[in-house]
Amino acid sequence: MTEILHDEMRMRYSLFAEGLEAYLTYERPTEGHRHITHTIVPGPLGGRGYGSRLVKQIMQDVIAAGETVSSECWFASALIEKKAEWAAALA
Repeated sequence: MTEILHDEMRMRYSLFAEGLEAYLTYERPTEGHRHITHTIVPGPLGGRGYGSRLVKQIMQDVIAAGETVSSECWFASALIEKKAEWAAALA
């Protein structure tokens, strides 16, 4: 399984497969809150669950830290709204 890297300085979760990078970016508009801006999965990596894994990782981190989350990324928003535990972290 491909490892997900979290670069807190760049506010980015990344995973690499087949020489390509799939990533999720976020902002921190206030302390204790993450705002997801984009989930990007290159075409050749699509349909393999990489985007879902990136969203899962940020949500695990948000919940573990007791933070809240919001999203302007349609993909992340759809996943978050489907899972009650994640939706409870929405601000």
